[in-house]
Amino acid sequence: MDDMTPELLERLVRMETKLDHILMRIDGHEVRISKLEDRVPDPDHESRIRKLEKAVWIASGIAAAAGGTLGSLIAPVLGA
Repeated sequence: MDDMTPELLERLVRMETKLDHILMRIDGHEVRISKLEDRVPDPDHESRIRKLEKAVWIASGIAAAAGGTLGSLIAPVLGA
């Protein structure tokens, strides 16, 4: 350490400071990324597709039941 000039020491201090700032920013990015990952919906596409298909089948069943009921109510009125 005795052979280091003051200029060299100053440069090393500046480099260390810059490195500390970079590391702090990286830590901040990691925190933000983990928060975003927590907000992202389930990445499992299969489970999402199954839920969607289930909802479609339920909706089509309700539509069929409603159509049959309405048809049986309207048929006597129209004389069919």
